[in-house]
Amino acid sequence: FFFFFFCFLPQYTMTKGHNNVLPNAHFRKHWHSSVWTNRGFIKSHFNQQGKKKSRLLKRRQKAAAVAPRPTGGALRPVVRCQTVKYNMRQRAGRGFTPAELKAAGISPRYAQTVGICVDRRRRNRSQEALQENVNRLKEYKAKLVVQKDNVALDVAQLEGVVMPIVNAPKAFESRAITEEEKSAKVFEDMRHLRGTQRTIGQRLKSSAEAKAKAELAKAKKKK
Repeated sequence: FFFFFFCFLPQYTMTKGHNNVLPNAHFRKHWHSSVWTNRGFIKSHFNQQGKKKSRLLKRRQKAAAVAPRPTGGALRPVVRCQTVKYNMRQRAGRGFTPAELKAAGISPRYAQTVGICVDRRRRNRSQEALQENVNRLKEYKAKLVVQKDNVALDVAQLEGVVMPIVNAPKAFESRAITEEEKSAKVFEDMRHLRGTQRTIGQRLKSSAEAKAKAELAKAKKKK
C-alpha cells in the first residue's frame, strides 16, 4: 500500500542546470511620478548648480539673521573623547561648567548672553582640563566685542566656528632599548602583581593575627 501511494505522488523535476543567466529582473524603474504608488524610486540630480546656489543663499540668509554674532554658533569647551581608545583626542563639548566660568570671572547667566554655552551637568575631573578651559574663556573674553542696542559698530562678522579645536600631532622621541628592559619579564611581573593584589587582604590579616598571637604568648611567659 505504501509503494502504491508513493507511485502516485506528483513528480517534481528541477530546472535545467546549464550555464544560464539567473532571473535578476529589476522592475519599478519609474523615472517620473505618474505612478503615484511607486513614486521616487529613481532620483536624478540634474539641478546641481541650482542647488549649490540655493545653499549659498541660505547660508547668507542665516548669517544675516544672526549678525553680528558668529556664523558657527556659540563658544564650546575642550573635552576628551570617551573610552581608552579615543581619550587622547580632543573635541568640542556641550558647554562650560559653573566652576570654569567662576574661575574665568563670568557668571552663567551673563555667559549665555554673549555666546558662551553652559553645561551644569558636566564635572571637572582634572585641574589641567579645568585650567585649559579657563584660559579658553579668558582668551574669548579678551577678543569679545559687545554691541549694545541702537549702537552700530564697524565690526566684521566672524565666519565659521569660534576658536576651533585642532588636534595637533604630538612628536615623540625615540631611543634604543636598554639591556635591563630586554631582560625584564613583564608578563611574570604583572602576574605576580595581580596575585599580590588578589591576596593582599588575607596576607595582612594573617600577619596581624600571627603578631597578636605572638604578643599574647609573650605576655603569658612574663606572668
